[in-house]
Amino acid sequence: MRPAERTFVDPPWDHPLDVDRALLLIPESATISGMFYQALAEGGKRRGVAMRFKEARYLPFRFYSLREFGELLVRACPLLHPGVSVREGLRRIGRAGPAALLKSTLGKVTLGAASGVHEVVTAFAKTYPINLKPSSCTVEHADHGSMVVRLSAPHFLDCHHVGAFEGTLEHAGVKGTVRIAKRADTAADLLLEWR
Repeated sequence: MRPAERTFVDPPWDHPLDVDRALLLIPESATISGMFYQALAEGGKRRGVAMRFKEARYLPFRFYSLREFGELLVRACPLLHPGVSVREGLRRIGRAGPAALLKSTLGKVTLGAASGVHEVVTAFAKTYPINLKPSSCTVEHADHGSMVVRLSAPHFLDCHHVGAFEGTLEHAGVKGTVRIAKRADTAADLLLEWR
């Protein structure tokens, strides 16, 4: 499906996030790579913010509860990004996703080896089902200055993951925007555009 066949809108930055509902959408069995727990802890340390984690240490190659990670993200928002809404805080934390991925072996051989916007976004998209279970992420359509990414992810789709793709565009060295066409609470198409 081409971008013109759907209605893409700006994410609902001005709308409050129903955190309880969003957390309930995360399946109990959903998991995420420990590298993202590590990145959240490191972000707190760099800012001198004490965050309480369930475990003393998270290994980058192990998988941990996504629901617990979602709760940590929500608690981290006012600590790491005071003065903004939870939704905006999740977006800003999401922008650090590519940097967290690049610290891993997987990130170095995928995202680190990619060059050019299309290649960088495609490499980042391919890591989703490896690091976040369940999830899927594919590049559906690409033009000179835009791409459509089809994403299914069980947490904070219209803020945290939008931020992750904003961070991916920044990593690729372009200034761009990410708009969304939701298909369900946990599924959407993202329109990435840049100059």
